[in-house]
Amino acid sequence: MASNDEQKPVELKVEEVGVLQEKEQPEEEEEEEVEQNEEEEQNEPNQNNKNEEQQENDNNDEEEGEEEGPQEIRLVKQDDGDDENNENNNENKQTAEHQLDNELKVNVEWYITGNNDVDIVFKTLSKRKLWLHWGVSQGNDGNNWSRIDKSFYPALTNEFNDFALQTEFSFLNEDDLEQKVHIRFPKGHVHTFNYVFLEKEQDRWYNNNKQDYHLNIN
Repeated sequence: MASNDEQKPVELKVEEVGVLQEKEQPEEEEEEEVEQNEEEEQNEPNQNNKNEEQQENDNNDEEEGEEEGPQEIRLVKQDDGDDENNENNNENKQTAEHQLDNELKVNVEWYITGNNDVDIVFKTLSKRKLWLHWGVSQGNDGNNWSRIDKSFYPALTNEFNDFALQTEFSFLNEDDLEQKVHIRFPKGHVHTFNYVFLEKEQDRWYNNNKQDYHLNIN
């Protein structure tokens, strides 16, 4: 009986060792899985960093491509006709100066535009209120005054009679002494622009010793 009792524990011990070995094997596998998971987790940030770095590199490549790529340049052709007209206007522009008295002087500029319009500008530096009394003629002698078509009257213009107009000089701004009259109309058959100056308040006329002033606009 005693020998049988001693053999049983030996068998049990062997079985327990086997069981322990079987139990220890999953634990080792679990440890291996844990280690593998940890390695994967460690690798994931690296992979994410690589992906981020790759994305940044791709973005940089795109930005560099945009900067270094060919740029579309649109060329706008200038209107040579306008330039030529401006040059011709400057070349054809004529000037005159009228010293009406010791203080009052009027400058005149005029030319024929590319559209065959007559462009005339009168300017003066004075606080004295001045009017332009004017008309046009088809002849070169300045006789037989007539009015231009009403649609081309400049601002502040009144009809004086059947053949003459009166236009008030206007200040460019309240603080400036410069006054001007700007007249523009189709040339048509007009050859002479006739005018005198007037200070209405004083009823004072400046008419070139009753000879009037004339611009030849042929």
